[in-house]
Amino acid sequence: MKKNLLIVDYSHSSGSVLAETLSNQGYGIYFASDSEEVFGVLLKKCIHLVLLNPDSFHGQTTENCFTICGKIRSQKEFKNTPIIAVSASQTEEDVLTAIEYGANEFVTVPFSSKILTAKIRSLLTLKEEEERLRQNREKLLNLTNTAASQKEMLSQEAEFAQDLNQFLDAELKKAFIRERLSSFLGARLFTIFTLDEGEREFRLFVSNHPDMPPNFMVPVERESVMYEALKRKRNIFLKDYSRSQFQKSGRKKYLSNVACSVPLISGERTIGVLNVNDPAASNMDGYDFEGRIVRVSRHLAVSIHNTILYEKVKDLSMRDSMTGLYNFRYFVETLRSEVDRALRYNEPLACIMLDVDNFKSVNDMHGHQVGDLVLKELARSVSLSVRSSDIPARYGGDEFIIVLPNTGKSFALKIAQRLMNLFSDKAIRIPTDSKTVKVTISIGIAGLPADTTNMDELMKMADEALYRAKHEGKNRIAII
Repeated sequence: MKKNLLIVDYSHSSGSVLAETLSNQGYGIYFASDSEEVFGVLLKKCIHLVLLNPDSFHGQTTENCFTICGKIRSQKEFKNTPIIAVSASQTEEDVLTAIEYGANEFVTVPFSSKILTAKIRSLLTLKEEEERLRQNREKLLNLTNTAASQKEMLSQEAEFAQDLNQFLDAELKKAFIRERLSSFLGARLFTIFTLDEGEREFRLFVSNHPDMPPNFMVPVERESVMYEALKRKRNIFLKDYSRSQFQKSGRKKYLSNVACSVPLISGERTIGVLNVNDPAASNMDGYDFEGRIVRVSRHLAVSIHNTILYEKVKDLSMRDSMTGLYNFRYFVETLRSEVDRALRYNEPLACIMLDVDNFKSVNDMHGHQVGDLVLKELARSVSLSVRSSDIPARYGGDEFIIVLPNTGKSFALKIAQRLMNLFSDKAIRIPTDSKTVKVTISIGIAGLPADTTNMDELMKMADEALYRAKHEGKNRIAII
C-alpha cells in the first residue's frame, strides 16, 4: 500500500526539494501551509507521516510549525501520527522545542536523502507495529471479555440444568419450566411439544402462552417449521418469519417476526421441539440468543425424556397388567383425595362397582384364557364409556370400580347404562376357533354426600348395590 506524507510548509516552494526527493521514493505527497489546511488534509486523506518545515514559518506571528505540531498531537485520532521536523537550524533550543511539541525526529538541512528515508521507514514501521499491538490488545481484551461472558453464561446454564433435573414428576417439571425458561432465554413466549410414538402428532408438554389449552395437539405437517426442524435435526432460526415459507397461522399473538425452532434430541431419539418467539433483547448477537436456545435445548431434551420414561414407569406401577386400568392401590389413593376434595368444596361424587355375571362358568366352560379375554374386553368398554375425569380401576378378579368426581348418582346412572349397552350380551370372538362368548354385567351405584360422607362406606354401599343387582336377576343396574 502506497504511503502518503504531508509536508507542512508555509511557502510550499521551499518544500519542493523535499517533496521531489520523497516522491522519487514512491511516497504520495500532500502540502499544507497552516493548521486549517493541515487538518483539512488529515481528515480527508490517509496520511501516514507528517514532515514539518519550521524555517518556512519565520516571521509569522499567528502560529508556527511547532504550534501546529502540538495541535496535531492534541487530537486523539492523529496523536500517534509520526512527525519529523526538517530544519536548517542546529540549535539545541529548536531541537528541544520540536521534541516538546511532539516531533519524533529532527533532521537538519542539508539532509541526506538516504538517512531521511531510512528514518521515515523506521517511523512508519514503528507506527505499524504499534497499530498491530493496539489491535492485538483490543482483540485480546475482546476475547477476555467474551470468555468471561461465556463462562458466566455457561455457569448460568449449568445452574439452570441442575435445577431442572431436580424434578422427575411431569407437573413439577412443567411448573419449573413455565416459571424460569422465558426469562432465562430472554424471550417472551415459548412452547415445548413432544412427539408421539407414531410421529403423527405433536402434544403440548408446556408453554407460557396464556391462550393455549393444556392438552393442545398439532398434527405433524410438512409445511410447519417444527417439521422442518425435525427433518433437518437442527435448529431453524428465522429473523423474519413473515418472509419464510412456513405457515403463518397464529402470528398475531407475537410482537416480532423472530422465531426459533429447535429439535429436542436425547441420545438417538428426537422427542419433540422447542419453539421460542419474541426475544427481549434487541442485540440478539451480543446476547447469543440463538446459541443459548440451542444449548439449553440439549438439557431440556434429556431432562424431558427422563420425565417421559419416569411417567411411563409410574403409570405402569398404577396399572393393572392385564386390563390396563388403574390398579386397586392407586384407585384407593385417588378416591381418598377425591372424597376430601368433594367434601371440602361441597361437590357430589359417585362410585360405580360392577362385575361379570356367571364369570366362573365362563372359565369352567372355555378356560381361563377366554376368561382373561372377557375381562380385557370389559376393560376396553369401561374406558370407552367413562369421561377423561373419571377414574376406572380393576377392583380384583372380575370386579371393576369407577369413581366419578363432581358427579351425582343420576348422571352416574347414564354412564352405567352406556356401559351396559356397550358390553352386555356382546359377542366376544374366541381367537382359537370361530366360536363367540356372550356375557352380561351387573352394576351398583352409590353417591357422596347423598348416601355417606365416608370413603370406606361409599365403596361398601356401591358393593351392596351391586349385590342387590345380582340378587334381583343380574344384567341390571341398582342404585342405593
